[in-house]
Amino acid sequence: MTTPGTLPAALAYLPSWWQDTADPAAFDALLAGWVRAAGWRAGGFVWPNDGGPAVVRVAPVGFVSDAVLPPELPEVLRQVRAGEATVFIPTAHTAGRVYAPVLFPGRTPALLWAERAAGQTWTDADHAYVALTGKTLERAPAAVALVGPIVDPDRLDQRLADAAVIAGRMAHDFDNILTGIMGFADLASPLLPAGSQQQAFVAEIAKVGQRGIVFTQQLHQLSRGGQARPNPGSIVATLGREEARLRPAMHPALRFEKDLPPGLPAVAVEAGPLQAALGHLVENAVEACPQGGIVRVTARPVELSAADARGYLGRAAAGPHVLVTVSDTGPGIKLEVRRRLFAEPFFTTKVRHRGLGLAVMFRILAAHRGGVQLDPAPAPGTGTVARVVLPLAAQRPPVPAATPSTTPPPTNTASLADAVRPHTHAVTRG
Repeated sequence: MTTPGTLPAALAYLPSWWQDTADPAAFDALLAGWVRAAGWRAGGFVWPNDGGPAVVRVAPVGFVSDAVLPPELPEVLRQVRAGEATVFIPTAHTAGRVYAPVLFPGRTPALLWAERAAGQTWTDADHAYVALTGKTLERAPAAVALVGPIVDPDRLDQRLADAAVIAGRMAHDFDNILTGIMGFADLASPLLPAGSQQQAFVAEIAKVGQRGIVFTQQLHQLSRGGQARPNPGSIVATLGREEARLRPAMHPALRFEKDLPPGLPAVAVEAGPLQAALGHLVENAVEACPQGGIVRVTARPVELSAADARGYLGRAAAGPHVLVTVSDTGPGIKLEVRRRLFAEPFFTTKVRHRGLGLAVMFRILAAHRGGVQLDPAPAPGTGTVARVVLPLAAQRPPVPAATPSTTPPPTNTASLADAVRPHTHAVTRG
């Protein structure tokens, strides 16, 4: 039997975090057991909760809060984002605290900490053990139950890739069907009396066919989104085209603000995929303000650390990137909805949409070594803040092996669907 408070006892406790549970209360019991097994004076877990109410757990003193953050948190987060595996913080009447990051993909970094009693000393082995426990919590069912669904980017990428194969084949077949519908509608219309009810019905058939082509375009985007096209792309030009495209549909009281510094470097995503990814976020922000408000788009160069990169859902890595932020003053994403985004591919709350927009955006970003965050606007504001990071064209990362095209080769006969399909820079969303 191992003695509580010794390193063997602390190591023996680690598998306890893997017990299968969906009860958030189980986390508190596991945290208290961890403190006892390791012999800490106290231990805790802090998750800033992406701008919402913070989650704070402390054991064994029984302090549980959804609002109060440790005063040293900003400094600890700064050091964690700089790449520190553990951070030591002196505290009064104790031997100090050691913090370790708990990095959930696409989430603000969480922190695990342990505190030793006065007169004790921290060893390198203690630091390494706290860091190891932090890594364990990244996949612990109890932590997932506490902070909400954790999206595995590799699993999400594979699920979307499987769906993209089917989407590409369906899009090709529906293109051919819609070609016949719209072609015969175009042929029939001039044969009918002008202004007649019959001609109006045929015109409606053509409109329905056009909406069908918009849908198949979204399926094509999903199919092709996993193909890396890292030719240099301009964020300034892309956002300019998106503003022009959306301007006619904006409410007169909506203010569209852009803060794009001169000389913004090109990113390793060519124009078409870049507009598909960013356009979805901008369009969502505009739709979130149907009665007016503010949509703000900013971009700036950033240097991501490894911890920063883990905070983005996708395949971002440490290094130079451009950060694009799209925010709105709409009602924001409800917590229960936000927890289902990405965790459930193709989830949407929009009646006439199919949830393809976020799926297309994720595939494009993952293929180009980028990433995305979706957060509520910081209090006291309202709305949503979307952040996208894209690697610089000058620092282009290695491109993965090309994924075989999921769209069947076109037939020899040119289709009407191809003729009416927008040019390369036209973007549709779902």
